[in-house]
Amino acid sequence: MYNEWRITKMSNDDLGKEILNLVGGKDNVNNLIHCVTRLRFKLKDVRKADTNTIKSLDGVMTVVQSGGQYQVVIGDNVADIYDQITPLLNQDSVSDDVEREEATQEKESIGNRLVQTLSALFTPILGVLAAAGILKGILVLLSITHVLSEKSGTYMILYATADAMFYFLPILLGFSAAKVFKTNQYLGAVVGAALVYPTMVAAYNAKTALTFLKIPVVLMSYPQTLIPIVAAVYVLSKLYRWLDKVIPKQLKGIFAPLLSLVVVVPLTYLVVGPITSTLSQGLADAVLWLYNIFPAAAGFVLAGIWQGAVLLGLHWAFIPIFLNNIATKGFDPINAMLYCTVFGQVGAALAMAIKSKDTKFKEIAYSGTISGFLGITEPIIYGVTIPHKKSFVMASIGSAFGGAIAGFSSAKMFGGFASGGIFGIPMFIDSKGINGSFIGFCLSLIVAFTVALVLTLVLVPGVEAKTEAKETDAQQTTRPVIANGDVASPITGTLMSLSAVKDDVFAKGIMGSGFAIAPTDGKVYAPFDGKVVSVFPTKHAIGLVSKNGVELLIHIGLDTVELKGKYFDTKVVNDQSVHQGELLETFDIEAIKKAGYDTTIPVIVTNTNEFKDIAVIRADGPVQAGDSVLNVVAEEEQMITSSVAVNKA
Repeated sequence: MYNEWRITKMSNDDLGKEILNLVGGKDNVNNLIHCVTRLRFKLKDVRKADTNTIKSLDGVMTVVQSGGQYQVVIGDNVADIYDQITPLLNQDSVSDDVEREEATQEKESIGNRLVQTLSALFTPILGVLAAAGILKGILVLLSITHVLSEKSGTYMILYATADAMFYFLPILLGFSAAKVFKTNQYLGAVVGAALVYPTMVAAYNAKTALTFLKIPVVLMSYPQTLIPIVAAVYVLSKLYRWLDKVIPKQLKGIFAPLLSLVVVVPLTYLVVGPITSTLSQGLADAVLWLYNIFPAAAGFVLAGIWQGAVLLGLHWAFIPIFLNNIATKGFDPINAMLYCTVFGQVGAALAMAIKSKDTKFKEIAYSGTISGFLGITEPIIYGVTIPHKKSFVMASIGSAFGGAIAGFSSAKMFGGFASGGIFGIPMFIDSKGINGSFIGFCLSLIVAFTVALVLTLVLVPGVEAKTEAKETDAQQTTRPVIANGDVASPITGTLMSLSAVKDDVFAKGIMGSGFAIAPTDGKVYAPFDGKVVSVFPTKHAIGLVSKNGVELLIHIGLDTVELKGKYFDTKVVNDQSVHQGELLETFDIEAIKKAGYDTTIPVIVTNTNEFKDIAVIRADGPVQAGDSVLNVVAEEEQMITSSVAVNKA
């Protein structure tokens, strides 16, 4: 998706509206949720989203496409932007369109659908889970230090506040799962409530023998569990949807919920619950078996790659494992090994802040360091370590050593869920008191932070100060002037007019005048003497400016941004001077075609309006790289005083 170059500075009140417009409008949104720092869109057609323009908006850190989600990283005020967008979406009607949603899902991979489901299930409750877990950890700390007695009213009330989230997790997940599976959310909550109903919990504790219609019931313990209720609500969604279709309209308001509950709750106690509880126990046993084989190596590898997994959205698959281990075993060693990765990122960010000279970057790095200590790493990752990739690597190396120490020390998370930061540390204290595993856990945080800090200070260059000196007349004369000249073909192939390109933005000349080529040779050459303005990160496009002021965009294929650089190999870098005929890039024509993409190459003069005339001087048909194709005629030779505005694809 391409838009004309636009001013991106705007008020915070307008940011939500602008983001919604740039993702393709409300009609392109299937669903929207948010986490601590990101808007997580599920779009009908991601190609309609203008990613690079969204990235350039003031208030947006970056855009991440992962796990079938289109994620706009905002930062701490994401909830405010979310609140601006949701009234514009009419999201209830969007998310109720079940058949359209299922049709979209059929085109997605099973992995993407799984990540989307887990994300949608846990994102709404993750903040509360973390808060409840932190409170439980603090209470453990206050108890073992004898600041609060477990028998005191203060302790009991605060513990009830913290533990309620986990004890009644089936109710909350029932509500959340019903939204994900597009069914009545209150029915989902009631099914969860039936699993933790006090009489049934007491019957399990007393080992009471129960039957339902003379069928024996295998009672299980459902408080704090997650897999049984998710499976039960999935069954509920299928049944409720069928009942909604077959029951007469006048009766469905009562009888669809009634029959759903009468069928699903007993079915859960008889079949779904026992099977999924057994699977939950087996999953926990398998995870701990693998962990116990070589915990230090497991910690080194998992912690070393963890922040990369977070970037790809793969971390959602681990959250059920953390919670399942807590529910079935009372502890979780996996999150204990991964917790140090936040501190690895913090160490790298602090090092970059210390050694960099650019004032604006130092501000970003220092503020990111503070938020990282509180458990929020997105400002660090997207503002500091990813833009300076070596620091991200150093953070990961520090994290790997920290994870190895946590694994070697048998560190464990107890009774809750910790999302990162200093306030979650008490959750790793055993209720029996501080022991060697907790000391090892704390050491893992220190090691991850210190190793990342030192490595970044020693091996990663800082960000230099940016000078913004005023232009002198001498400096101005080195800039290109608008002058007459020719543009050669950068590709060997078949020349065609822009109107033949199967993309309206190019075909209608919205981006500017030019020509197109169906390539027969996968090599791109400089069409004139000039300078490289922009080599796009996905390598599918190159921006150039000639000595006579022609700003040119060479776009290799249509929608090839989705290949994310695969099959492309650039030979030049930004700001590099080039001569006509110099090799700029190579690409694999056949591989791109097999991947399903059109290889037509539009060649666009993006500053068309600055010229009196731009004419194609060669007839359509075969053309060799280096043949003159375009003639530009200047209004008059003048200084270019505006910055090069190559539209980003």
